Amino acid sequence: MGITGLDHINIDTSKPDETVAFYQDVLGLENRPQDRPDFGFPGAWLFLGDTAVVHLNFIDEDDRFAQRSAFNHIAFEGSDFAAMCSVLDDCGLKYRTSERPEISLSQIFVDDPNGVRVEVNIRG
Repeated sequence: MGITGLDHINIDTSKPDETVAFYQDVLGLENRPQDRPDFGFPGAWLFLGDTAVVHLNFIDEDDRFAQRSAFNHIAFEGSDFAAMCSVLDDCGLKYRTSERPEISLSQIFVDDPNGVRVEVNIRG
């Protein structure tokens, strides 16, 4: 029993195209519109393998400013630190890295188009 991994995160976005592109092009997730149920409002599900790990709700800009959230960041497990940094460089994104040798961890921090902090952890 207990936590066994990330199921999904849910983000409200008034920047649907940029947000889908970020999670596809930068993190390599797959947008599968045909696999998202019809909830009666627009959105997208982005998949890692068979799991929709990022759920997006497309909202109006006015709705975005009415919300308050304590949401801080999303953390994903990753691999190939150099390749991930290269993708971010190719996309022209600003990011920072952190090395935690005491726990054999390299980290990359980047913001998505909505200002959501994305952490990628590479172990080993």
